[in-house]
Amino acid sequence: MLNLSNLRNLLSQVLALPELHTVALFTPEGQLVSFAADPHRPKDNVRVIVGLGGEVWKETKQQGVGMIDSELGRVVVLPIDEEYDDATENGTSDKDPVMLLALNATTSVSWDELEFKARELVKHLQKPVSELRGRLAAAPVLHINPRSERTAR
Repeated sequence: MLNLSNLRNLLSQVLALPELHTVALFTPEGQLVSFAADPHRPKDNVRVIVGLGGEVWKETKQQGVGMIDSELGRVVVLPIDEEYDDATENGTSDKDPVMLLALNATTSVSWDELEFKARELVKHLQKPVSELRGRLAAAPVLHINPRSERTAR
């Protein structure tokens, strides 16, 4: 089971301030789940990383990892989902992963080191996050009828 307070602690352990300064866990749709960041950096940077990470992922998901140099530094994006990994290995991936992980660091951190740390964190998160796939797929979708909304006002 994924516990948010434990998750934040785990994400914080990856930080190596001031170089590796932001770690974010988010859905492919861009919903932030949890993050850890240097408290001296603006919180809006996390939202920028999530937005940028989602775009990078869309463009690079065939490679299984997204990497980009940005104004905020280096960003690495990896999927977190055992079922997704199995599907991409078999060439049958048509689904998005349950979640994405983005690490953001200065250019003093090598791409190899950044990707290694991201992959290690993905290993820790893969099982509990993958267990969410069924729950998220079964979650009811709330549809609002625009006509009933007008009459309720």
